[in-house]
Formats: sequence, C-alpha cells, structure tokens
Amino acid sequence: MKKQPAFRRHFELGLIASMAFVLAAFEWTAVEYGSSDGWNYTPYQSLEAELVPVHVPSKPPPPNRPLNVAPEIHPDPPRPAPLPDPAPDVDPLLGKIQSFDFGNFGEGEDWEEIETVLVAEHMPHFYDCTNVLDRDAERTCTEQQLIALIQSCAKFPPLLRESGIGGVVYLQFNINEFGHITDEKILKEAHPKLNKAALEALQCIPPLVPGTQLGKPVRVTYTMPVRFTVR
Repeated sequence: MKKQPAFRRHFELGLIASMAFVLAAFEWTAVEYGSSDGWNYTPYQSLEAELVPVHVPSKPPPPNRPLNVAPEIHPDPPRPAPLPDPAPDVDPLLGKIQSFDFGNFGEGEDWEEIETVLVAEHMPHFYDCTNVLDRDAERTCTEQQLIALIQSCAKFPPLLRESGIGGVVYLQFNINEFGHITDEKILKEAHPKLNKAALEALQCIPPLVPGTQLGKPVRVTYTMPVRFTVR
C-alpha cells in the first residue's frame, strides 16, 4: 500500500517534464515572417486570352444585271443605184436599130368577149354536113350526127342492164369558138353510173366548124338527151 503513492508521484513528474519539452520545442521552431517591402503580389491574377479577330472574306456582290435596252441598230448605208447599160443604137449584125411605137396594142376596145347564144346565124356543123345552099339541112345533118355519136359512145353499165335499170340523161354543153365541146353539165339526172357514162360519151365528138354571128365566132349552147333503154 505504501508503494502506490511513489509511483504516482513519478508519473506526474514525467508528465510535467514531457509537457515542458513540447512547449520548448514549439518556442524554438517558431518562424518570424518579415514584411515584404517593395514586392507587390496580387493574390488573384486573372488571365484573359486575347481574342484575335478572324477575317472572313465576304462574298463579292452580284454583278449588275443589264437593263432591257434595245440594241442600237445602225442601218446599212444605201447602195448606189447601178448605172443603166447604154443601149447601143447600132447592132454589129443588124446595123442601126430603129424604135417602134406599138401604141396601146392589146388594150382598149380591140378585144371583144365571145358571145354565147342558143341559135347562131351560122350554126356549128361537121365538115361533111357543110351545105352552102341550105343551112337548115346543114344544121339537121349536124344534130343527127351528134345524137348518133353520143348514143354510140355511151356505154351502158352491164350491172344496170342486167338489173333492168335504165333512164334518160339530159346533157347541156357548148361548142366554143374553136369548135370544141366545153362547159358540159347534166340538166336532168338518172342513175349516177348512167350520168357518168353520158358525160364520157361527149369525148367521142370530133372538132366542128364553129358557129358565127355577123361574121364573128360565137359559142353555141346545145341540149341533148342520152337514152339508156333496157330491152
């Protein structure tokens, strides 16, 4: 029981001594910082990046559109008129050339229109019917030959003949101032094929002596029947 107080006393002395050493160590290692005269220190220095402007080339402006202006037209200079060739008065082969004045040839009242009549003073006629002493006989001979030629040349279509189809076609035509058949037409029709056959029959008529009136040629109109008879 007597040894415990001595142990405690030694423990306390050791604790005090250790604390003294610790305090002495802190005092010994303390560092004094002096004032930094002449040294400026900025605690926070902001670093700003310098932005260099970037040059981007802009698009060139569009070209100006030309206005709708009509082009100026410069007329061609007039060409000089060609000089007329001198008309020689002397031909190397014919000699001196004489000028003639034809006047109004082919103009005015010298040309008369050909008249068309139903009956002429001298009717058209075939050469073999010519009769100077009897004009009526001449006319009758001519008309009989006309009818005979037309009837002989008119071809009856076989199909119509077999079918018993016939008829009469009345033709009208002129004998002109040259004795030819012109202006043929149908006055009274029948079957279309009979009409065609009657017109084609006029092509068989040869030229005639043209009719005259007061010594001048005229056109004479004729009307002839063409009969297609079924037997």
